[in-house]
Amino acid sequence: MASGPKRPWWMRLLLSFGAGVGSALVVAIAITVVDLYLTGHGMAPLNEPLLNWSAAGIHLSLADVIFLGAAALAAAITWRRTATGGA
Repeated sequence: MASGPKRPWWMRLLLSFGAGVGSALVVAIAITVVDLYLTGHGMAPLNEPLLNWSAAGIHLSLADVIFLGAAALAAAITWRRTATGGA
């Protein structure tokens, strides 16, 4: 594969940030719909505590972990894919 001209780091950062925010919005809506379905059918909701570390002030649910993981993964993939001029 021929590599194109390199994009500036700030352009890659903006693209990665946009991809992270965009995927976070989509995942947040999907998690909300799934959580409403689960709680409506009497199953355990996704917002029950999964990680509680009170001394550090960290309280994460499965929904939080999925949300943060999806946003970070989208941003990381975008950062890697935009290293050269082509997408």
